Amino acid sequence: MPVWALFGVVLLLALMSFCYYGSGIILHPPKMNRLGAFPEQYGLPYEKVSFKTRDGLTLRGWFIPSPRGPDEERTLVLCHGWGDNKGDLLKITNFLNHAAGFNLLYFDNRSHGESDGEITTIGYLETIDFDAAVDFLREKKPHTLKRLGVFGMSMGAAVATLCMPKHPEVKAAVLESPFTNYREVVRQWAWNHFHLPYFPFIVLTLFFLRLRVGHGKVDSYHPIRAAAMISPRPLLVIGGSLDELMPEREVRAFYAAAKEPKQLWIIPGARHSKCHDLAGIEYEARVAGFFNRYL
Repeated sequence: MPVWALFGVVLLLALMSFCYYGSGIILHPPKMNRLGAFPEQYGLPYEKVSFKTRDGLTLRGWFIPSPRGPDEERTLVLCHGWGDNKGDLLKITNFLNHAAGFNLLYFDNRSHGESDGEITTIGYLETIDFDAAVDFLREKKPHTLKRLGVFGMSMGAAVATLCMPKHPEVKAAVLESPFTNYREVVRQWAWNHFHLPYFPFIVLTLFFLRLRVGHGKVDSYHPIRAAAMISPRPLLVIGGSLDELMPEREVRAFYAAAKEPKQLWIIPGARHSKCHDLAGIEYEARVAGFFNRYL
């Protein structure tokens, strides 16, 4: 074999190996947060819950009842981001219980926190997890479906968006840092960390992802399309002006695709998942005020 041909084969094998490794990053986040926050740290009574997904996984979470009593119907499902867990979301949303009086259902998505599962897909399979959470409420706490809302962060915002069209029982949603489509968020993450162009790196990475997950459409869903199908249920879309993973332009594009009633809040200087850290009391007032108005 000529030297140039051998060199080409070596380069091709190296490219394929790197992209296979890249697909593994999607399936197994390199920064997987440990569960480090619990309701008792905030003085919140809670019930440990678990429920099965339709593909046989056990998901684990917390149901935090309203301090207003067992007859309170206003309830929120809280959906965390890629590599995060229910405790990460509890840190920034516990005010929705002790201050605003909502029942809260937190749960770990597959392969996160305390839940079963070997892989995560940044939203495709996680829609099954969302369905299981709503089914749990329907079976165990049916009164909560009368005034049900959802809070989604990053991947959780995308999952909530994808699921709301088929879950009319969800009456309102706060979506922080949603992404417009799967391939774009993978492209953005790869560019931020490795400065890789979409072709050939991301194209091959997504090819291997489809093979490893065994679903030909795992990378082909677009939350921006689902956003247009949520109306007339209200949305509050939140983004950070310095978010490098879900840039402001993407959040604005997502918002533009949604129909009324809707609200947009871009927080100056906020980076990814840091909107609450920066806006503080105003963040809590706006989010609680939105849910109080529509639930």
